[in-house]
Amino acid sequence: MTLPRHVWVLLIPVVWSACGSRVIACDLMGIFFDRDVRSDQLFEQFRRISEKRDLDGWGVGFYTDRSVTIFKQPIPAAKSGLAQCLIDKRLLKSKILIAHLRAASVGKPSHRNTHPWTRELGGVEYVMAHVGGADKRVWPYVKFGRFKPSGENCAEHIFCHILSEIDRRGVISWDAEAFAWLHQTIAKLNEVQTTSLLLSDGTHLFAYSSTRTSWLSYVRREMPAADGDANGPHTAVGVIVARETHNLARPGEQWTKIPRGHLAVFKDGRLIYQSQPAQ
Repeated sequence: MTLPRHVWVLLIPVVWSACGSRVIACDLMGIFFDRDVRSDQLFEQFRRISEKRDLDGWGVGFYTDRSVTIFKQPIPAAKSGLAQCLIDKRLLKSKILIAHLRAASVGKPSHRNTHPWTRELGGVEYVMAHVGGADKRVWPYVKFGRFKPSGENCAEHIFCHILSEIDRRGVISWDAEAFAWLHQTIAKLNEVQTTSLLLSDGTHLFAYSSTRTSWLSYVRREMPAADGDANGPHTAVGVIVARETHNLARPGEQWTKIPRGHLAVFKDGRLIYQSQPAQ
């Protein structure tokens, strides 16, 4: 089945399968808490999405200290022994975590085309995953400095572009002015390709929600602290951000949608910045 190019603009980030009877979309989840938590149960809930979909890859990135640990495979998470091991061994211990389920479109299923990706800039390791489309029309709009994509995935091109722009601007520390600039940088890409993403530098979690589809939502939640004892709090407080909340939400829990074209920034488990939607 071949669709006219203008129709694909409307379908992004949805991938129409060859059989024509199923619609498959990528999924995205992130967390940021004020203390380390073990995210194995959350990740188990998240990966169940792939049980009902023939997804083409999964990945998770989290900070164990200032560095990023990434596990990913170009196979469905529901069929992954590695993903099951991370859950069974309770290895997902962190304040910040970004998880992704991929439905391949541009870029064949492979390790290099699987989210998330990480790069170092100024001694800081960034990590990013994206939902919202695969449209090669965005390629002329991305500019690479010393950051180059290793695969064909449009999202990795966007990641390298964003880091190159941060490098060119010389962002040393993040403040309201830098947040506003980042918002506009991502919004320009969203004009060409539907873009919702989660990006982190280990200190902040940046969440941009597209103006088209794949809108992100977040919820404030308490979880048991990974190292709670008599000398410290047993409860961690933070946020969970996701594209789909249907299997993550607790009964009666109210999630807040990040408005279209909006950037939200979280730090230590709380919202610290909220942009105005792009015009």
